[in-house]
Amino acid sequence: MSDPTGDLAGFAYGEDLEGVSLRSLGYRLLAPRPGEPWCDEVEALARRLQAAPYSDHWPATDLFCSVLLADGRRVVALARYGLSDHTPGQRRGGLELIGVVAPANLDVRSALTIYHWLQQRRASADDLHQLGSRSVLADIIAAVGPLPAHTDPIPVLPVRLWQEGALLFAASTPADPDHRLRLLEQAAGTSWQWLPLVGLDFPLQTYAQRGPLVAWTPHLSGVAIKLDRKSTEMPVTRPARVGRGSRIALWSVLVVLIGLLTANLWSTLALHRRLSAIPAPMASSNENTFITPLKSKHISTNDTSRERFLAALHQLLIERGGSREWDAEKSRLLARYERLIRTHKDLQVRDGSNEDKITVAAISVLAERSTDRIEDEVRKALSKKGFSDRLIQAACEHVHEQFVGDIKEAP
Repeated sequence: MSDPTGDLAGFAYGEDLEGVSLRSLGYRLLAPRPGEPWCDEVEALARRLQAAPYSDHWPATDLFCSVLLADGRRVVALARYGLSDHTPGQRRGGLELIGVVAPANLDVRSALTIYHWLQQRRASADDLHQLGSRSVLADIIAAVGPLPAHTDPIPVLPVRLWQEGALLFAASTPADPDHRLRLLEQAAGTSWQWLPLVGLDFPLQTYAQRGPLVAWTPHLSGVAIKLDRKSTEMPVTRPARVGRGSRIALWSVLVVLIGLLTANLWSTLALHRRLSAIPAPMASSNENTFITPLKSKHISTNDTSRERFLAALHQLLIERGGSREWDAEKSRLLARYERLIRTHKDLQVRDGSNEDKITVAAISVLAERSTDRIEDEVRKALSKKGFSDRLIQAACEHVHEQFVGDIKEAP
């Protein structure tokens, strides 16, 4: 637990208004007065949050924010997105960040209590300049009382996982981050971090190096995809400690696994649909009519259908985004094919076409990517990385639900 006597320094970032005219002077840190060593860092954080794209169709929203500063102290704040400024056009995109700088050992429950207190404090304040005073944690806990239980849905699977321990989620509504706060209920240690909506230029990796980080980005105009793509271009510093290489390798494997999950799933579903559309072969007294000996030059009607079917499957794998995976593993896939036909002779292709062999082997790879196996890989990769058991379980459950849901929706 946190020290209940902990001293909390208040701050407020928002629109600076001129006297009685209320003319807008722009957004800046309004409290406390310059002098605290953390003021510049807190103001930079607020400006980066304000740069996040926010739809004009979304209402103004209050969201929880808590990150670690460079010196180890913790920021707990209320981020108010989607505010209109006091210019003649009343432009959207304004942001207020109202919060406190707390001791480093602040636990999750105390941070959420402070968040509710900040909401009450902002509702009763007319001037943000007055919010730079100091407070005592014990007084805040007594004023807020017990926190309500979280009853919100399980979150979506992250759109990006970084080597340094950050998870990025895409928010489909402005309130999504606050609706998933129960992810923090079992946060281990005191180095956890939670960021509300961020944009393309937010330095996520800088914060992730200070402790496990959960971050959110608006799922608007491909923002999440662009942020994901940009992150892959950022250089990653080689870890200094021996032993972290294996952890980075696990994260890399997990990124590839989740990245291929959707493409492979749709390939499998489309394969089932094509199989069901192919008419059954004509009956024959010869059990091996479907398999033509490799030395035979005769091409039967069934042979032609089989060749067309394998060609269609190969094209399907390419269309669904698997070309890079299959091209990079040609030699292994061919070796896998040779092993397959030893025990499954009916899978043998005519005339030794490498393309057909690779197609058969690729289908066998997809067949092994079951829900249980992928769940197990997700669980192994996320374990012992600072993420809570609840977050790991939520990711595994989402993998299972996505498989089951997509299969049910398939025509």
